[in-house]
Amino acid sequence: MSHWFYDFLAALGYSHPLHPVLVHVPAGMSIGALGFSILAALTKQAAFRATAYHVAVFALAFTLLAIPVGIFDWQRFYGGAWFFEIQIKAVLAALYLLLIASAAVIGRRCLESKALPVLYFASVVTVAGLGFFGGQLVYHGFTPEAPVQFKIGRQVFDSHCSGCHRRGENILEPNMPLRNAPQLHDFAEFLAFIRNPRMPDGSPGVMPQFGSDRISDLHARELFDYLNFAFVASNRPASAQ
Repeated sequence: MSHWFYDFLAALGYSHPLHPVLVHVPAGMSIGALGFSILAALTKQAAFRATAYHVAVFALAFTLLAIPVGIFDWQRFYGGAWFFEIQIKAVLAALYLLLIASAAVIGRRCLESKALPVLYFASVVTVAGLGFFGGQLVYHGFTPEAPVQFKIGRQVFDSHCSGCHRRGENILEPNMPLRNAPQLHDFAEFLAFIRNPRMPDGSPGVMPQFGSDRISDLHARELFDYLNFAFVASNRPASAQ
């Protein structure tokens, strides 16, 4: 449903996820709310307490925008894959929304409530967790781990494929992620595709051709087996999803 918007942005030259752009606002506002709350406690100035509350409300407003955009990004760039980092971020995002919304409700009733500084502090801790697992998602594990029998295939992927297909994405054609790609259903189809990549309409793809001088048939088979383990959900044990 959101693909048309991403396609529109891509046509304008913007092809990156949107969530990171938005999520920094509530993260910064949470830190600001805690900071002003501390100033209020130190100076006994009611204006700082009110500012802390207004900043928290601003954080809530952007959170209500950042969360659905994050879901759209997840579907667009990660194919809806239920990574461990995604699971943790989903839990932390729900917790953060509860904390910041509670602060907004309580502050509306009583700015002197002792619960507010606690909620501000908890929201900052939660934001730190979201940032950490967001960083893990983006920068860690471009080449997923696999049992020893997939070692060669993993090395081939790391050498030739991970730059464009990190964690099963497709940074050149986001609508065509490697994860659960139809070419992974049959080795003959997979081999023909990497030798002569084609778009669904039959036109030449942007992916480079990998001739036998770059990836031998034997290494292509190893790569195929690794990709099926790493990026085809139905082929992986539940503990590895």
